[in-house]
Amino acid sequence: MRLTAEDIRHLRTGSIFNACTADPDWCDEETQRILAHMEAHSTAPELCDVTELDEDALVVSVGFVNNGIPMSDLRPVGDEFVTSLRLIEEALGRPVAGLIPLAAGSANALLPLLVGMQTGLPVVDADPMGRILPLVNQTVFTLAGLPVGPVAASGATGESALIQVSAPLRAERLLRALAAEYGGWAATATYPMDAGTLARTGVLGSITRLMKMGQILDSPLATEQKHNALRQSVGVQQILRARVGDAAWLSRPAPPGEIQRPASVVLIEESQGRLVQLEVKNELLMMMVDGAVRAVVPDVITMMRPIDGCVATLDDLWTGNVVDIVVMPAADPWYTPEGLRLGGPTAFNLFGVGTWGRRS
Repeated sequence: MRLTAEDIRHLRTGSIFNACTADPDWCDEETQRILAHMEAHSTAPELCDVTELDEDALVVSVGFVNNGIPMSDLRPVGDEFVTSLRLIEEALGRPVAGLIPLAAGSANALLPLLVGMQTGLPVVDADPMGRILPLVNQTVFTLAGLPVGPVAASGATGESALIQVSAPLRAERLLRALAAEYGGWAATATYPMDAGTLARTGVLGSITRLMKMGQILDSPLATEQKHNALRQSVGVQQILRARVGDAAWLSRPAPPGEIQRPASVVLIEESQGRLVQLEVKNELLMMMVDGAVRAVVPDVITMMRPIDGCVATLDDLWTGNVVDIVVMPAADPWYTPEGLRLGGPTAFNLFGVGTWGRRS
């Protein structure tokens, strides 16, 4: 199906909500690029189900990879992802037939729509994470034992590289290094695979799910009605309203391969006065209530604004502000032993905690 401008706006809202991103500006910029391209070229992004492609059709994941800090002021020229895709096609000797985002959240959930219009390729309704995780190797494809490469990376300065690599962790380290050399980020093409493999291993329906989230959050419904709609439509499992008491942002360097800006935020629950603590590393990783873990990665922890039920971001965690903390389950593979090792608490140095619940 062809997406409308309204669909794009809903996808933008859902992408921020599913990531609880610290920097929504890139989502806004990507949305504006998509809408401008649609108007200038009288076209629209095409979204398709994976079953609409031939089983042996080549699908590639596209996404920004930065060097561990927020995206730099070096803005894309516009042809970086097209260059990376051409390198993949040359390496494999076959054309790309479809695109998927590198993550179901933040700007990476949006950018395949623009790349799809630039190349004439459809965007497949699937992704490798079902949420946002910080590392390229933190995917359900890694859990399935699939190779990540060959991978391609291009920068705004016109430089590009094709890397013959199969191990996802090794690709993660190489792409981060390239991103640093390119000026802070790289436009990457990764995980080339047949559509049949994607259908068996990917997180399916992730883009339409984000649009559904955005449709609810952007609607004129009252906040409580939005809460109910999110519970019924996208599997929200708990919502807790709390007032920010203290936000302690730290500035120590993170170890190589990890994201920056760890933080701890203390809140007071509005209804019962319970003590709520959030642990943050560019996204919300864990929520504790009176010292007991109530949600922890790979659970999706995000926020809404109580006054209007709109999406909130980490910028809303200022002292005295009231937020609705929302918890959703991740995709099923993340709750397997292998999934928890790759994308669970210990992967973020949250030791001694488990998951509060599994998908029912």
